[in-house]
Amino acid sequence: MKTKQFVDIIIEGVLLLFGLVIMILGIVGYSKIKVVFVSALFTYAIFNFIQFYLTRKSKDMEGLYTALASILVGIADLYFPFTNNVVLPVSIMVWSILMSIIKVIKADYYNDRRDRVWKFKMVSLCVFMVISVLTSVALNYNNNVQVLIIGYFFVINGILELSEPIVKYLLGK
Repeated sequence: MKTKQFVDIIIEGVLLLFGLVIMILGIVGYSKIKVVFVSALFTYAIFNFIQFYLTRKSKDMEGLYTALASILVGIADLYFPFTNNVVLPVSIMVWSILMSIIKVIKADYYNDRRDRVWKFKMVSLCVFMVISVLTSVALNYNNNVQVLIIGYFFVINGILELSEPIVKYLLGK
């Protein structure tokens, strides 16, 4: 296994565990949705920047773009109150649109390198977009349920991200 794939698996595994922690917070009744969502975005940004830094020789810019998108949406969310049921779904959709653009760029990167993983990346992009829309629609509940839904969203996103280096490794054999 290449160093890049190993780093990708470790970082994506940590992000998956972070999604599980958010789900547990929702189960135990933690209800500060703004704190959870903004900290999730900043944690996502930090780990993706670490991933970019450790794999910068591969010329894969997805980690940097993801970190910048997460920081941008996280900073914007600091200025909006989460008192109504519109701000959080809009924030998730803006972040999801930015992430979708980044995923299309990554799929194009794989396609330019004649790597078959681009097909898998496009399928995972479609799944990510469906999950993003479903998550945004399902956020009309109280704060505990919102934290739980955000946790599910980040767990599913972590599984999708974790599956890419594994598929790349299996196709490379």
